[in-house]
Amino acid sequence: MDQDEFVIFAELNREAFERILDELMNHYPQVQFGRQGDDWIWVHLPDGVIEIDTFFSNNLQVKGKANQLSSAAELLGRISPKLILEIFNPPIADLTR
Repeated sequence: MDQDEFVIFAELNREAFERILDELMNHYPQVQFGRQGDDWIWVHLPDGVIEIDTFFSNNLQVKGKANQLSSAAELLGRISPKLILEIFNPPIADLTR
């Protein structure tokens, strides 16, 4: 897998958007978000942005570059396991890019 390839690391429960956002804002200083038909959260990290959105799914998809696997795993570790629907191991290609 190309380390610059965009991938989907996991899917989260969209119904829990606000709870997921609260958990992330408690751990990360730079978080952007919005709810405009689709839900989206961008978590800014030293190795780039991890995107969480519903742009191409009914669930929240956790996306980023393949080389951000450890950052994505850390981020998912900060979210209640009850809110995680599936973690893809290995991540799947984000074919929307």
